[in-house]
Amino acid sequence: MSCFRLLHDVYVDAGFIQPCSPPLRIIPQHSNSETRVFMGCLTDGQGEKMPIYTASLFPDNDQGGLPMDIGFQRQVDVLRNQGRRVVEVGCLATHPLYRKGNKNIPMLGNRMIVSYAMNTIHADDLLITTHPKYLKIYEDILLFEKIGEIPSFSYVNNNPAVALRLNLNTFAQRLKEIYAKMPIEKNLYHFFFESGSTSIDLSLEEEKEKAERYYGADMVKRVMALAYSVNRPFLPLIAA
Repeated sequence: MSCFRLLHDVYVDAGFIQPCSPPLRIIPQHSNSETRVFMGCLTDGQGEKMPIYTASLFPDNDQGGLPMDIGFQRQVDVLRNQGRRVVEVGCLATHPLYRKGNKNIPMLGNRMIVSYAMNTIHADDLLITTHPKYLKIYEDILLFEKIGEIPSFSYVNNNPAVALRLNLNTFAQRLKEIYAKMPIEKNLYHFFFESGSTSIDLSLEEEKEKAERYYGADMVKRVMALAYSVNRPFLPLIAA
């Protein structure tokens, strides 16, 4: 719920959604049993954790498809028809206090998601939709390829949107060709594949029982009910 609250407040502040009650951003694909919600937290030294980063990974299956199908189904179907395993990363948010002037936290999140997509669920393509103002980051730095663009996307309050694809089968080699000779602090190949990042070892079979307890057709309804019943403080994001 802390992730969904962070996501809601960041998206409202950015104009991507309208405020709602309870203040949580949850979409139907969060009920997909294969969906994973990632989070990055600060600790206060006493065990308390405050989420400052979140992202969700939505594998493509028969449990509702992908969020981007609303505006980009034709482009996604091209990859599906090639027999490729596609996943969409979305619902990304970083608390503004830990975002401005510091890309470390979002980039650590990117590494975590790419590692999970490549090594745990063995996806072929990582898809994302983003506002055109962020296009340079994804195309020029992270090497995504644009596959579509629309002037108004209902999924994000009718803002313009660009659909992007990262071919995970060639990602490491492309990063190596571009970044391998750069200093360590600018070397994204080293960052993603050589820097000794914490491994993610989550067997989908071993997780099945746990996932079934948290996901399912009524998951959104249960989270909403819990949100109304729990009084938990959150770090405010939006100025009064």
